[in-house]
Amino acid sequence: MGGRNSLASRLLWVLAIAAVVAAALLLIPIPYIIFGPGAAVDLSAAITVPSHRSPPGRFYLTDVNILPGRPFFYATAKVLPGFEIIRRRELVPPSMSDRDLDRFLVDAMKQSQVNAQIVAERAAGLPVTAKSSFVVLRTVRKSPGARCFRPGDKITDVGGRRLVDADSLAKAATALPAGSSFVLGFVRAGRLRHIACATFKYQGKPRFGITGQFQTEAYSLPVHVSYRLPNINGSSAGLMFALQIYRSITATDISGGRDVAGTGVLGVDGRVGPIEGAREKIRAAIKSKASIFFVPVENYAAIKHVAGIDVIPVKSFEQALGALKRASATK
Repeated sequence: MGGRNSLASRLLWVLAIAAVVAAALLLIPIPYIIFGPGAAVDLSAAITVPSHRSPPGRFYLTDVNILPGRPFFYATAKVLPGFEIIRRRELVPPSMSDRDLDRFLVDAMKQSQVNAQIVAERAAGLPVTAKSSFVVLRTVRKSPGARCFRPGDKITDVGGRRLVDADSLAKAATALPAGSSFVLGFVRAGRLRHIACATFKYQGKPRFGITGQFQTEAYSLPVHVSYRLPNINGSSAGLMFALQIYRSITATDISGGRDVAGTGVLGVDGRVGPIEGAREKIRAAIKSKASIFFVPVENYAAIKHVAGIDVIPVKSFEQALGALKRASATK
């Protein structure tokens, strides 16, 4: 009897230790984000443009599977192909939690859909009215931004130049040394105001000391597009959204019947910005049998030697559209 009790006790201890180890592997945060293999989503089924049908050929957004920084996922990414490990501080502010990151990605997806409609409908010759701003969510304690702004303020311009994408404010701040002063226009309680606000050195770079999100409000969209997407978030599908909407509205076979995939953050002015996870996304494109893959110029070097697909770097929606028309003409 005593032997059996001893064996059961040892077994319980082994199970308890295993549970603690498993919990540690899955729950203890480490300062990384893991990109796993993603998928290609056929936008002919995901986007509905009323009274319009998609021309021949399939257009795909490409996605990555974002995994939290945990020892288990880190070890998996080290030993299996198709994963990429990124230092968390390179992607998100130190104060942003996993939950905050999820909310940010959801909002970024919604913004990418609005931007895509604006860009595509303007390119199709339709009248579109829109306004963009950087919405302040938080300020860094004792920073110049904390003196100048409150949560909810909508920053519309810096130095007299309108903000056109999520990076406009940061680019302006880092263009001059810390301590430089800028005149920023912003809306508070429905009233346009202006204030002189300096930068300060924060994490080694000139910053205003504010965090927030860039948003575009479309006041007039002639065509109302609807989206039916799987659980995909983030802003990198903007370029492909816009190309799909444009070809549907214009009923134009812009790819000569070819299947096209791609990625790129789309600004409301049509500029294409960099993304993360280019290697994982092009794998998804090749798996979908797409023959063309669009990538922002900033990410081209990472995948330019990938075989089996025509990789085209682009800076704007217009450049991508032109590349498709040329490819169609030479098919």
